[in-house]
Amino acid sequence: MKKLQFSSLVLGLCLSAAAQNASVKVKVRAALYDRDLNLKPVPNLAMKLVPAPPSTTAAINVETTLDGIAEIEVPPGKYRVLTEKPVELFDQAFLWDFEAELVKPENTLELSNANATATPVAGGRGARVDELAYQYRRVKNSVVTVWTDRGAFDGLIIDAAGLILTTQKPLEKNMWLAVQFDDRHRLPAIVLTSDKEKDIAVLRVNPSEVGTILPAEISDDPGALVEGERIFIVENPGKDNNRKLTTGVLSKADQKEIVSDVKLTYPGAALFNSSGSAVGLIQSGARGLHISPIVVAKSTVQEAKQKLASASALSSHLLPTPPLEDFPPDQLRAPGRGTWEKDIYSFKAGDFTVELVDPISAYETDNERYQQAMKDYAKHPKGKIEPTEPEHKYSPVLIVVAVPQTKTSWGKSMLAGMAAGPYQSSPTYKHYKTGFQKMRIVCGEKEVQPIWPSRFVAGARYDYSVVVEDEAFSGEYYYAHDAISPQCGKVTLQLFSTSDSDHPLERVLDEKVIARIWSDFEPYRKIQQPAPVPAPVP
Repeated sequence: MKKLQFSSLVLGLCLSAAAQNASVKVKVRAALYDRDLNLKPVPNLAMKLVPAPPSTTAAINVETTLDGIAEIEVPPGKYRVLTEKPVELFDQAFLWDFEAELVKPENTLELSNANATATPVAGGRGARVDELAYQYRRVKNSVVTVWTDRGAFDGLIIDAAGLILTTQKPLEKNMWLAVQFDDRHRLPAIVLTSDKEKDIAVLRVNPSEVGTILPAEISDDPGALVEGERIFIVENPGKDNNRKLTTGVLSKADQKEIVSDVKLTYPGAALFNSSGSAVGLIQSGARGLHISPIVVAKSTVQEAKQKLASASALSSHLLPTPPLEDFPPDQLRAPGRGTWEKDIYSFKAGDFTVELVDPISAYETDNERYQQAMKDYAKHPKGKIEPTEPEHKYSPVLIVVAVPQTKTSWGKSMLAGMAAGPYQSSPTYKHYKTGFQKMRIVCGEKEVQPIWPSRFVAGARYDYSVVVEDEAFSGEYYYAHDAISPQCGKVTLQLFSTSDSDHPLERVLDEKVIARIWSDFEPYRKIQQPAPVPAPVP
């Protein structure tokens, strides 16, 4: 009896396992045809297969590959096939929502113009969107911003594992590197491979906190380009991370160079052909910006992919991003704020002069300079252009600027005076005492992460009275509006110099300074807080 019960149990488990494993194969093919009946695959199309009632099985998410194909296995039955985001082709937006019975061992789902709901993109006003505009929307999310402590330029996603193709020259002598995908997602990056001679670099990030990233299609055959073909660049420059479409016409393409009338603005930007494939990379050289065929990066990219297979784990921690909105302009000089105390915002720390710049101090400084310029213009207007009033648009960030101080070169100044003679004036020669390496702000015991740890060169200066002969780095770090506050207890500024990089100069900020900075950002904090919900009327 026990043996029979055991046999029945085994049989039941086998039948249960068989039921769980029962599935059918489904091949999804998504493609649309244009006005000329040219068939175009729909890449990265996300859809859901929702089991029909009475089934309570969860919906199955599917996404097509770059060629518009997806292959999955699902339990047999009836499904509702739907897409939530429209696909735009020329002047139409396509959505799918239909039922399909998937019961055969092998099934095919066709998503095409025939079973889609199409609506005009321009709300029925008859606007026509050309092919390049369509391709731009398809590939624009493959373009990213590469940030260094010296500035921002472009990069191109070439692998969903987190490989970014860009140019090498802007990466030189940088101490900080990050890649920004959109307004809210910025990741630390490293240089995985580079070729200085070819001016090519491949960066690596860990995109796990960003989600699915879309690599661009690469066409490494410049001979496939056609003279007169329309081409375009997707630029993603600057602090606002806004993408921009620039178009042109191809004149010439070979293994060394691509020539076009398309406007070149930023290094690292990719050039796309009329089919939406990346064919070139903008680089800078002795004759300015030019376009190299993307095939020059082939060996560097192959090396990067080989290194990626054995590379150690990389941090996926999201870095702070710049705020999207400006400081409230009507609060820059609000009633009751009192007089501007300029000295609160600057001080000397060792061999550095430090400036604390927030929207209020920036406004007051700009306004002061404008008023002085207007006074000078009123005295001597002839032959001069009237000063333009500042726009007064300020990002709600705290900028900490550290500029190295200069020291007089007495020997050289005396020799210059002797050479000039007793009746001629001579300039005073100076040099920088040190150079800026990095800074840290510590709120209590916790370091505050900057939005942008920027450095710039405090260059040589020449005028009739002072000559500064050398160069040195200065620091300009951007922090969030709430980086320092009275809640910190103690705020410590640490400055690392090139002359002593192991022992930072520490300066504890005065409580009055912290209170003033905190007060300056009060109008911005108010608009960040959600409006209170009114109580129901009894």
